[in-house]
Formats: sequence, structure tokens, C-alpha cells
Amino acid sequence: MKATALYLFTAVAAFCLVAFAHTIKTRRPQLSAEMRETAEYAVYSALLANAHDSTLLIQNHTESAYRYDGSGDEANYIKDHLPSETSEETLIDFKQIDLQQKELNQRFALNQTYLLVTQAERLNGFANRAGRDALFQKYPGARAVVLLSRVGLNKNFDEALVYSWRYCGGDCGAGGYYLLRKQNGKWSIKQNKTWIS
Repeated sequence: MKATALYLFTAVAAFCLVAFAHTIKTRRPQLSAEMRETAEYAVYSALLANAHDSTLLIQNHTESAYRYDGSGDEANYIKDHLPSETSEETLIDFKQIDLQQKELNQRFALNQTYLLVTQAERLNGFANRAGRDALFQKYPGARAVVLLSRVGLNKNFDEALVYSWRYCGGDCGAGGYYLLRKQNGKWSIKQNKTWIS
């Protein structure tokens, strides 16, 4: 009887230990809001580091970018619009965080002048030619407004997916999805799927 009880106890304890280890192994590390924000600004800064505007205008609020509407096969949408090397976990995080828009502030680490503009300024500035002229007169050296999505991250926080686009009025614009990887503490663009008009 004692041996049976000891066997059952050992078996239950081993099962619980394996289940606990599996839970820890598969659980995504919790990313605090501050850690996520720091990572997002590092990704944004790497993405915008080579912008050629002498004054870079950035909309002060993120925009949702994942445009799959439920019609057709989502796998085809992903194939047609996203960088092919994007990991599934980064895409899942991107789709979740993309629904949570965020105000942006002066945390970009750029080697050029940048200013944050509101969505209303952008919309009014590109409503017509006079609005565009007034916008660029107010912000000399600017040629477009950059819009950014939230940043999807993988569980190791070394892969990021972001959507960015530059709008310069009318049919003028360019953008797309950018896949970045962090190596030796530095983010860099590894792949993109972009458009231009």
C-alpha cells in the first residue's frame, strides 16, 4: 500500500512538473508597456534613419495597417502584402497590437529634424493644393508626412514588423510593410514589401 501511494505521488508530481515546465516554455515573455514602447521607438528610428527630408513630418498618432477584410484566403493576403520572412509569432503580435492605436511623442532617435503633426493637420494640408502649400510653408524642408503603424514583435524581441507610408498629397505616396531584425543591439531592415504611386 505504501509503495503504491509513493508511486502515485511520484507520478502525479512528475506530471505536474512536466506540465509546469511546458507552460513556462511556451508562454510568451511579458513585455511591459515601457519595454514595448522603447522597442517600438527603436524600430521606428531604424526605419526612418535614412529619410532624405531635411525636416521629417511624422503623424503623432499611429494608424491601423492590417487591411485583410475577411474575404478570400488570408494566406494569399499575407503572401501578397507582407515580407515572406515574417515569422508567424511576429505576425500574430502585429495583428493584435495593430488594433490598439497610440499617440506618438518625441522619442525618435533621428539625426535630422523631425516634427510631429496631427491627423487634422495632415488631412487639411493635403485637402487641396493651397492646403499643401500652406503645410510646407509652415514646415520648410518637409516634403511629405510619414504615417506609422504599431510594431509587431516576436517573443525574443529581435524581429519586428511595421507598416509605414509617406503621403505627399493627391496620388503621391509610397509605403509598405517592413521586417526588421535586431542584431548586436541594433535594428535594421531585412526585408520589405512596398508600393509607390
